[in-house]
Amino acid sequence: MNAVVVCAAIALLLGGGGWAAGWWGWFFAILFTVIAFVVSAMVLVRVIGRRLQPAMQRVHNQMQSGMLDAALQGLRELLPKSRWMPMLRGQLHAQMGAIAWHAGKRKESLEWLEAAPDRLSDAKMLLASIHWRDGEKARAFDVLQRATRADKRDRLLPNVHAWMLCKEERFDDAAKVLTRYLQKHADDSATQDNFVRMQNRRRLAMEPFGMAWYALQLEKPPAEYGELRTARKGFRTPPKQPKQRKQGGR
Repeated sequence: MNAVVVCAAIALLLGGGGWAAGWWGWFFAILFTVIAFVVSAMVLVRVIGRRLQPAMQRVHNQMQSGMLDAALQGLRELLPKSRWMPMLRGQLHAQMGAIAWHAGKRKESLEWLEAAPDRLSDAKMLLASIHWRDGEKARAFDVLQRATRADKRDRLLPNVHAWMLCKEERFDDAAKVLTRYLQKHADDSATQDNFVRMQNRRRLAMEPFGMAWYALQLEKPPAEYGELRTARKGFRTPPKQPKQRKQGGR
């Protein structure tokens, strides 16, 4: 919000101030106001992004090392800066929700995933999968419907939606979901295959979507995924600590 106020103030000062000073007429005043707002917003986002980059890299390294509590704390400390960067708060909520879920913090995870915007389909698919496993299927479908309307590019999203609908034998609804996606992404062979499978009342093949699918924990991954089975993409199971040998007394 602060970023919008600052950019608007700069734009009005340039456009309105020039008009009041008689430098240009009302048409150019409006034009320069819009240009100034866009340019100042771009500069502000770039400056803040550079300042955030070291902190985000530190959080990424903590996630890779399995230090999930430290990563969560790092993201919490970035929340106040979201006032100066549009859409940052939603992205932070999505990341915090995913990390909290894998850290076993269920309540916090659900709150943050709910707060994430619908356009962040990764967070919403995770939220829907949690509701699904809890038996709250109506809530899962509601989350996926909103996410599908907001994000029409994610190839996994419509397939997850269709997978759940097929589990409930709502094949006509599943066909509508996949058809809407294929109208704009006809070259997606995995989704085309699932559409044919759905028409033939066969199990949808989710294997082509890899770990992004298995991270939702709706199906067990193949054995070849090894220690990554329980980890979401972007996370690794913390390394096992070597056992200490007991030292006997002399």
